Amino acid sequence: MRRNNSFEISSILCVTKLYFLVVAWLCVAPFAALAQPDASLGAREEAALTAAAEKVAPSVVQIRTIGGLDVVEGTILADGPTTGLVISPDGYVLSSAFNFVQKPASILVTFASGKQAPAELVATDHSRMLVLLKATGVADLPVPSFAPTNEIRVGQWATAIGRTFRADRTNVTVGIVSAVNRMFGKAIQTDADVSTTNYGGPLVDIQGRVLGILVPMAPQATSEVAGVEWYDSGIGFAVPIAPLAERIEQMKKGKDQRSGLLGIGMKPENPHSSPAELAVVRPDSPAGKAGLKKGDKITEFNGKAIHSQTDLRFAMGTLYGGDTAHVVVIRGDERIERDVKLIAELPAFRHAFLGMLPVREVPRDAEKEKAQGEAKDAKNSKDAKPGQDSPAAAKGERATGVVVRMVYADGPAAQAGVKPGDRITKINESKIGSVDDAIQAVNNLTAEAKVAVQVVREEKSLELTLTAANLPTDVPNDLPPARKPLANVVEKGVQPGKSSDLKLPEFQHSCRIYVPADSSPRRELGVVLWIQSSADSKPDDTIRKWQSICDRDGIIFMIPTAKDADHWERTDLEYLHRLLQQVTTKYQTDPRRIVVGGVGNVGALAWPLAMASRSTVRGVIAIAAMPPRQLQIPPNDPARRLAVFAAIPPKKDTAAAFGQSLKTVSDAGYNVSTLTTNDVTGNLNELNLEELARWIDTLDRF
Repeated sequence: MRRNNSFEISSILCVTKLYFLVVAWLCVAPFAALAQPDASLGAREEAALTAAAEKVAPSVVQIRTIGGLDVVEGTILADGPTTGLVISPDGYVLSSAFNFVQKPASILVTFASGKQAPAELVATDHSRMLVLLKATGVADLPVPSFAPTNEIRVGQWATAIGRTFRADRTNVTVGIVSAVNRMFGKAIQTDADVSTTNYGGPLVDIQGRVLGILVPMAPQATSEVAGVEWYDSGIGFAVPIAPLAERIEQMKKGKDQRSGLLGIGMKPENPHSSPAELAVVRPDSPAGKAGLKKGDKITEFNGKAIHSQTDLRFAMGTLYGGDTAHVVVIRGDERIERDVKLIAELPAFRHAFLGMLPVREVPRDAEKEKAQGEAKDAKNSKDAKPGQDSPAAAKGERATGVVVRMVYADGPAAQAGVKPGDRITKINESKIGSVDDAIQAVNNLTAEAKVAVQVVREEKSLELTLTAANLPTDVPNDLPPARKPLANVVEKGVQPGKSSDLKLPEFQHSCRIYVPADSSPRRELGVVLWIQSSADSKPDDTIRKWQSICDRDGIIFMIPTAKDADHWERTDLEYLHRLLQQVTTKYQTDPRRIVVGGVGNVGALAWPLAMASRSTVRGVIAIAAMPPRQLQIPPNDPARRLAVFAAIPPKKDTAAAFGQSLKTVSDAGYNVSTLTTNDVTGNLNELNLEELARWIDTLDRF
């Protein structure tokens, strides 16, 4: 009986215990169910990412290059291995053009199997910064699958893969696709860390399909090293390969690929808000041959609506030379449609010249002040007597046209009979209301072109025909005054002839600035940003040499100092660019006379500064300062003139090297003026300095 009772009690206890276990399980189970899928999801994600990397890894190769340059455009190139991706079983490999910018003497590819093979560079895609290699003596290589571009979505997993540190394993970083259609439609963006070590490797989705090839890119530059400063920053780019099948076949034939060109130039305005109005149309370009003209507004491009300059860049961004585009422009009230075949390269553009130097008109506000002062007794045009101001002057309006300051001897204008004091009112079909109008009109011409010019002389209109020439490189020996003297203008707040410190709070650098004696709003001032070493001269000593020129010609003179003594770096370009911004914002400056220059190795920084600031800078002064060997000189821009004044030291070997580098600049279409100094360091004497001043004073010629 006890046993039975004991058994029953034991049974009851067991049932009770089981009951509470069941209740506890029912209470905890929901939370366990929530936790368990999270853990399994993470494990599944990790397994999927690992599988994706392993799927493409057999096609990822290690590339070693031997020989070539160490530095390009101030970027130190790695001498270690880089990455590529097999795209065909017979040994074709895609990689980033960055990996070959040093122009290596030989290339060696190591495959995932451990096999090594020599390779040659077959062709380069200069639009998307890719290179195609061909490895010899290989076959049956594994080729990955490529994701269609319409399946690439923002937010999806993206894995950057390289084969760099060891040939027997890949290096992997994980992120997402953070944007599509970047770099004007050429690339997708990822936040996966993309180092120089995996440029040329694939960006892979979670299925192991290749989204694109990893490359450095930047929106405002087109060199192979542009954008490399963003590595490991969470800003990486990959070029989708699926749409490039036809281009790759062309590259296999050894044909380099380049962006398609129309041969046009836009006004230097805000590209996001300004219409795609043509400021320049090269007559020898596809646009010129199709009949497009200066002033046309592009409103459609290949069926896409164009509202701004940026829209046009996106529409053209993915196109290559040889592609045909359907273009719609508005000219006045007329709608014009053209099929235009884009071209990969255009010959170097050289600006045309009519042989005139303009009088510098008074800025509009100051002219109005002058006109009001001189016409205060004239009530209106009916009351005006002979000798008084015209109705336009009484209202403070600017007379149309540009007054000729000087006619170049034996130039086109001189041969056609243009005289100083004539007012140019029309060049071909372009009405001229300012110096900029005249320069833009001439920018649309080529040498030997016949040009119809309308001038007003003593209230009579004359029609003259000129034959355009190229911009001369000689500097005139003498110049008449640049502007007419003004009366009845009250100067306010002028601090004449003083040098002072100019500090940008966000930078550690310093700068001395000299503002000329006459810096009132009635006068547009030129700007010289001068880069020199402290060993050359103290800033105030250099300013004293320039002071009389600055006061006479109206030039603001700046001498910056590096934050680390004389150790200027390419990263200092941002500071120098901001200096120019500060001065052109604070003062009434002449956009046609903004130049950068300097002396020797330190002054050579003026070259990349000018090339990177084409919307602002109009001249480079190189005093024994050769262009950096690694600097890639972009083609001359028809819409943005940039002239060069170079002083070459007399030492033979230096002069020869300098001359060769200047030839490269000239071959790219730039106007280059030179003089040979007697100083071995290239420093200028008083006569040289005056010649340089006249060169600056003639940058607004046309």
